[in-house]
Amino acid sequence: MSLNNTIAKVFPGYALKREVAARRLKRLQDFDGKESASRSFEALSNDRLRYGLSSTNKSADGAISGKIDVLRNHVRQLEYNNGFVSGPIQRIVKNVVGQGIHFQARVTSDTKNLPRISDSAAEKFNATIERLFKRWAQRSDVRLMQNFNEQQALTEGALVRDGELLVVGRNSKRKDRQIPYCLELLEADRLQAPREEVNNPKIRNGILFDDEGAPKTYFILKRHPGETINLMGTKAADFEEIPAFNKNGTRKVLHLFNPLRPEQTRGFSSFAAALKDIQDLDRTVEAEKMAMLEDACMTGFVKTDNPVGFQSAYTEASDNPVEYERIHEFAPLKWHYLRPGESIDIHKPSRPNDALGEMINQLLRGPSNALDIPPEVMSQNWQGMNYSNARTVLLMFYLSCRIRQKYLIDHFCIPVYENVLIALVVNGLIKAPGFDMRREDYLSHSWIAPGWQWIDPTKEAKGKEIEVQNNFETLTNIHAAQGRDFEETMEVRAIELKKMKELEEKYDIQFPKNQGGKNLIENTSSDDEEEKEEEREIRLVK
Repeated sequence: MSLNNTIAKVFPGYALKREVAARRLKRLQDFDGKESASRSFEALSNDRLRYGLSSTNKSADGAISGKIDVLRNHVRQLEYNNGFVSGPIQRIVKNVVGQGIHFQARVTSDTKNLPRISDSAAEKFNATIERLFKRWAQRSDVRLMQNFNEQQALTEGALVRDGELLVVGRNSKRKDRQIPYCLELLEADRLQAPREEVNNPKIRNGILFDDEGAPKTYFILKRHPGETINLMGTKAADFEEIPAFNKNGTRKVLHLFNPLRPEQTRGFSSFAAALKDIQDLDRTVEAEKMAMLEDACMTGFVKTDNPVGFQSAYTEASDNPVEYERIHEFAPLKWHYLRPGESIDIHKPSRPNDALGEMINQLLRGPSNALDIPPEVMSQNWQGMNYSNARTVLLMFYLSCRIRQKYLIDHFCIPVYENVLIALVVNGLIKAPGFDMRREDYLSHSWIAPGWQWIDPTKEAKGKEIEVQNNFETLTNIHAAQGRDFEETMEVRAIELKKMKELEEKYDIQFPKNQGGKNLIENTSSDDEEEKEEEREIRLVK
């Protein structure tokens, strides 16, 4: 008896509705008008092309919380052993952070709050706070193992690899610290909910949220779970409950991650979408290497009518008859003399495979798209690239790095500086009259991220000059794009000009000047421009 007949006998009403629905669906699938319903909703069908697609109705947290620790461990293991994973992570960190994102105070007399800050007071404050922040940055780590620039690199690396990181502000009790405020960087593995709080609806993934959905408390293991023998046996005493905010309103815990969906509270590694391609890449390269080794060793198969005799003569004895017909090793400059009735078949893999390079490039496109970096940067393969192609690739990579720099500045550097400034004011290390009233004025500052050298200095410098002349760009932004401070550059340039003038008077010489007092940019022309000028002169002569 079929299933439909069974349903019809037991539940006739339900069977009728089921049959009506099936016929309606059949009419929709057979409809072939101008706006075919089956074509309009083809993505929802379960035909041959989409039968393997899976879907989820879970929330963002529910979808990633199950095996997120396994994902992090997979990526970390690959970073230890796979250059196609460790290389891009280091490349991104070096281009985003470089030698560090540097702080510069920008307090001015032009404030919205009264009484105003004088020019001299603002200049003195900027010089003092930059000197004190630089001193703090050398000892920013609670463990005194990294400085602030190195912590920036660790933070960016964790965001690329793990998708999230915890930064906890601490007040050190060491007497040799001039500023007690310092930072502790913690891996996301330590953010978990205690066993007693698993059923608490306000706690998700180790974070206690208030009634408005804002983080209130973070439950952080006192030790990394990799050091704990039995994680399921952890108790509340094994956790540290750290409030998200300090009493003054600044952030105590910086939970850094890039959410993929609304309402998401934990980070997700960008390598998740790349793991399958990386695994296929590993298997392909390993298989090609083994084939090349076999080809180099001239591996062969011995065929014989007496496998038992061959096995006993050339290998260790075995009680398993299946192992009699086995492949024997061929060492360099070594021959196996065959007995009557034996023959040899040499295995020829015909390697290296000519399509291997293209296959590697194709498999690297998935990971490069997952990390939002060009495949050429992912693999460091620049073969066949001309200037225009390379410039386009690098500009795409720089755009991704600038976005990462902006996130690191907004969510890491700025909150940290706010806590450092308050600590300096509270401890009386810097004078800031009316700080409570003019807090935003005293917080005025900027961060100079590392920049990149121009790919074609002549053309790009000329383009920037035109932008400045037409008020499309500022000198400050141009210097910052290359990781330089405009004010410091101008001061150094002024010192150079003064020194040059002194040397001219001392030795009665004159350094070469730009023709007509013009900028070097205006006097520098490419080969193409010179050729065009020569052609114009020839036409005039004719």
